[in-house]
Amino acid sequence: MGNTYPRFFEGVALNEWIGEINERLGTIIKFRLKRIIKTQKSRYYTIVVAETEPLGKVLLFGEGRDVTIQSAEYYDFYDEMLTHIPMAAHPKPRKILIIGGGDGIVLREVLKYDAVKSVVIVEIDKEVIEVSRKYLKLDNGAFDDPRVSIIIDDAAEYISTTKEMFDVIIGDYSDPYQDLPAGSLIEGEFYRNVHSLLMENGIMAVQAGSPIFQREILKKIYANASKVFDVVKVYWAPVIYYPGAVWTFIVATKGLDPTIPRNPADKTIYYNPSIHRAAFVLPRYIEEIIGGMG
Repeated sequence: MGNTYPRFFEGVALNEWIGEINERLGTIIKFRLKRIIKTQKSRYYTIVVAETEPLGKVLLFGEGRDVTIQSAEYYDFYDEMLTHIPMAAHPKPRKILIIGGGDGIVLREVLKYDAVKSVVIVEIDKEVIEVSRKYLKLDNGAFDDPRVSIIIDDAAEYISTTKEMFDVIIGDYSDPYQDLPAGSLIEGEFYRNVHSLLMENGIMAVQAGSPIFQREILKKIYANASKVFDVVKVYWAPVIYYPGAVWTFIVATKGLDPTIPRNPADKTIYYNPSIHRAAFVLPRYIEEIIGGMG
């Protein structure tokens, strides 16, 4: 198989297969492996970049006992839907904050909007950015755009102290369990701080997990955001390399209707204005998770 990988990943790459082993959720997702490109241990994660046959390059994290797929080169509907719903709903998104997003893919999508004047990325792990920039290379040069500022910090700490205001805030973090780095990003204080950083027409969008395997995460984010924001909506998309293959997101505003694509981008593979509207039509089981509201 070429390059070696950390002992942590001995159960991840099996013969010529690589993917997710999620003991917390009781799931395994495997894809045919072509080669391991890079492995690196950081303070927070074991980081692996690999090339697969069906998905192209993939980024994986070892977190605690689990190995999770973060992003993929092909069929990446997750990053498009996380990015383009809030960006297209805003009439003129100039100042953007990305929480997490160290692989640079949300950043790449954000920069498709001509109105963007500045983007701040707050990523807790600088090595995720370094590995993604050098080996994953799915940002298409976005990290080098002069409009982009990168801050290595805990996002919860950053938003509690910064004085900057933003048009769009996007939460692209790993699984937000309490014992993992993103655990603080679904608490009530986080949403109060995000609300204070948004301009009047501002929009927040965050990933809200699997509605099949992570129902409690979706419920908690929805409940906490609803205590602060006037408008809170759940939307969803298919993500074939995440557990359950269905992923939810929450978008929240101070009054602006986020279901309207006012400013849609071109050059997408999944997102379009019709998908924008349709994503807010929820399957009954997701409606039941959030209590029939949304």
